[in-house]
Amino acid sequence: MEITWDERFREKLSAQTSLNSAALLLAESAAELGWDLAAFQLDREQLALPRCSDGQFIGTAMGWPSDCVHAWVDRELGRYCPVTQLCGRTADAIVWECDPAGVEWRGRKLAPEQTEVLRYYRGYFEGAVTVPVHRPGGKSGYVTWCIGDSGKLLRQARDTYAATYLISHAFIRHIDRLDAARRDAVNPANPNALTAREIECLSWAACGKTEEEIALIIRRSHETARFHLRNAVTKLNASNRTHAVAIACSRGLITVR
Repeated sequence: MEITWDERFREKLSAQTSLNSAALLLAESAAELGWDLAAFQLDREQLALPRCSDGQFIGTAMGWPSDCVHAWVDRELGRYCPVTQLCGRTADAIVWECDPAGVEWRGRKLAPEQTEVLRYYRGYFEGAVTVPVHRPGGKSGYVTWCIGDSGKLLRQARDTYAATYLISHAFIRHIDRLDAARRDAVNPANPNALTAREIECLSWAACGKTEEEIALIIRRSHETARFHLRNAVTKLNASNRTHAVAIACSRGLITVR
């Protein structure tokens, strides 16, 4: 039986242990499906955008021009975007064009601020499909698949409908699982939860640092660094330090740099 697009994506996604790496996989999949760009927001009511560990916006790493990403934040485009607002009212995929010419958009009259948002988008793409994903706690996220030529939008949306819908949901659900794993790992009510110091020491061990080097980095004694590493191995039920690093990576507790 032939493996479907979303099955291949899920297989690759399961190996991603951070939001950054999962987002890069999403961008790669968008290109392979024939879309020019992909974007996502985990909570449509949040105006902030996620960043990489080096401080760069993840959107920039995914291929979006830096000025576009910064404008989204600085000008609070998400506050007025008609697509973002619509995501809270539907679970269906939204096919839309960046057409600020009309006074109505999908049967609703646009406010001047909304028209300005669509006009700004048009400088980077002409049409898109946005897939809303409703999350626990009443939150709504979404993944948007963008194309530069609106003339190709309907056919592209039809040809990739199943893949974009399933991949969007798989992506958001995976990020939710990573967040849940991190919360469980640092939950003080859990006797096997790693402390912040244990996670820090294990992260440096994952980078190849020795106990002596870790002790210098955290400004503690060699014995203290060893103590934290041994605790991490025990709490993760690992056979050794290398095994502990692998487990921590798989749970999204640390990221190998």
